[in-house]
Amino acid sequence: MDSFQNLNALESRVYKLRDPAMEFICPLCRTERAFTVSHKLSKLHFLQMIFLTSLVVWIFYPYAGIKTLPVFFGFWAIFEIVVRVRFKNEIPCPHCGFDATWYQKDVKVARQKVREFWESKKPAPENNAELSEIEVEESNSQE
Repeated sequence: MDSFQNLNALESRVYKLRDPAMEFICPLCRTERAFTVSHKLSKLHFLQMIFLTSLVVWIFYPYAGIKTLPVFFGFWAIFEIVVRVRFKNEIPCPHCGFDATWYQKDVKVARQKVREFWESKKPAPENNAELSEIEVEESNSQE
C-alpha cells in the first residue's frame, strides 16, 4: 500500500488495522481500505463448531443418542451465514458510500446508493445559515 500514498484520497488519515484480512483502495474515493473479517470460515470457526456440537451431543445424547450428530451441519450453516453477513456489512466504503457488490449487480442502483449516502451526510437545513436566509427571503416575498 506504500506505493499509493501519492493518490488524492478523500480521507488521508484512515484508521490502520492490525491484521486485516484484505487491503485495497476504494475505486471511487481512492481511500485505503481494509476488511477485518474474511468471507471464508477460519480454523477457529470450525473448532467452535466442533465444541458446540460436542456440547449439544453430550447434553442430548441420553435422549436422542447418536442422532444428535447432524447438529454440526446446522451450526455450520449458522456460522456461514453470520460470517457472510459480517463481511457484506464491511463492503460499503464508510467515506464515500461506494458498494462494489451493488456496482456488479446494477450500476444505477450503486449510483443511487452513493447519492443517498452523500445526501445523508449533508447538514440539516436548519443548521445551514445560507438556506435559512433564503427561506426568510422567500417567506417575505410571499407576504
